[in-house]
Amino acid sequence: MNGKSKPYAILVFGAPMSGKTTFAEQFSARFNAPFLNLSELYIEHKLTRKLTIVLIQQLTKCKQTLILEGGLDTEKQRNEIKEILMKSGYKPVLIWVQTDLNAIKHRMRHKYKKLEDAKNALAEQYKKIEAPSELEQPLVISGKHTFQTQCKNVLAGLSERKRNLK
Repeated sequence: MNGKSKPYAILVFGAPMSGKTTFAEQFSARFNAPFLNLSELYIEHKLTRKLTIVLIQQLTKCKQTLILEGGLDTEKQRNEIKEILMKSGYKPVLIWVQTDLNAIKHRMRHKYKKLEDAKNALAEQYKKIEAPSELEQPLVISGKHTFQTQCKNVLAGLSERKRNLK
């Protein structure tokens, strides 16, 4: 890679309505980094997991920092994507967006017209999510903080990791 350091791949995950997409979009815009919402690809374009992985492999050819969000609910899914990224010369970093359940419920009520639909959707989505293991070492941010605070915390975490590698 021409003597340059490895690019980062920022993998954003967390509970539904925790603020993942909002953070990922703003981080992408701030650092002019390509952003791929994997969940959106599955839903809107009916892409299979296999085809999405091919897309990620193609995107890694740009060799610049990437932001990926969605489709990272389980440790297995996160490890699969991390492995692809590492093989392509990337440093994957997990960002776990945490938000309290009351805030999530409040946000869900705005998304769904009926309270019962919101409750059912939340219950269904929560079944699929796995908290990260200690080995995954995610950077944790609050989905209720401002983007400036979230960004500051992520950059500080990246800087600390870089110092620890030296």
